[in-house]
Amino acid sequence: MRGSLAGAAAVVAGAQSSAVAHGTLRRGAGTGLRWFGVNSWELSFDGRTVLIDPWLTRFSTRGPDGRFDPATPLSVDRATIGRNLGAADLVLVTHGHYDHMGDVPHVMERFPGARVVATQTHAHLLTAMGAPADRIIWAHGGEYLDLDGFTVQVLPSLHSLSTGYRYFAPGTLTAPPRRVHTVADLVEGGTLAYLVTTGSGLRVLNIGTANLIERELRGLRPDVAIVAVPAGRHTHRYLERLLDALGAPPLVVPTHHDAMDTPLDRPVRADADALRSFRDTVHRVNPRATVVEPRYLEAVTL
Repeated sequence: MRGSLAGAAAVVAGAQSSAVAHGTLRRGAGTGLRWFGVNSWELSFDGRTVLIDPWLTRFSTRGPDGRFDPATPLSVDRATIGRNLGAADLVLVTHGHYDHMGDVPHVMERFPGARVVATQTHAHLLTAMGAPADRIIWAHGGEYLDLDGFTVQVLPSLHSLSTGYRYFAPGTLTAPPRRVHTVADLVEGGTLAYLVTTGSGLRVLNIGTANLIERELRGLRPDVAIVAVPAGRHTHRYLERLLDALGAPPLVVPTHHDAMDTPLDRPVRADADALRSFRDTVHRVNPRATVVEPRYLEAVTL
């Protein structure tokens, strides 16, 4: 998948490359995209690096009985982060769960110039974890940030629904907690989505959870839509509604579809049926779309 987007698309069975052939994405020449699993992404362009939910530690949260253990201690794999992240100017946090925000304080420590966009709850959690408060940009959703050469639109969003139509580890904070030691301490704290527009005009959207607020997405028309693979059937026609609201984006990339408790050097991907269903849905809504399934650590040039 290294090299041109056309080359990347060619390895995807059944993918349509018309968006590339018609030049829809050529204005983004030189923009790089890398996936670290879950919803962890690196977007590089014009000498800038934007990270989305950078979580590379990927530890197991299973207890002795094989079930999820909310008392699992938080940990940071500094070596893996050091090997794989070379720069960061901005970090975008979609929500506060451990698999999205657990490594962010260390990323801020490693890259002292990096700022973070996050909700009030996320900011309080990060501060309790030792992150410098003056480098956190508080966001509610609706902000349109001018970042000297590129922009970020912050969009209100929703977390995926789980069994019983419930949200996983919900919660909000109005002050930093006394301690953040376990995965249960990292509550959702609100969910955001992001539209990054590079200096060349390429528009890259990230929706890291399988849910949406349709009215917040209408009219955005991103060139690249990185969207979570549907999680169950609790949200009615999530993917179809999302693609319709976005105006059928020409390039669609699945995210948050792998087994997230395996090391980055030995990852386990989602089952083929889930990805096949994702591709089929995208092409049913927009037969001309290109679907690119990311491979761990391999760069795609847009």
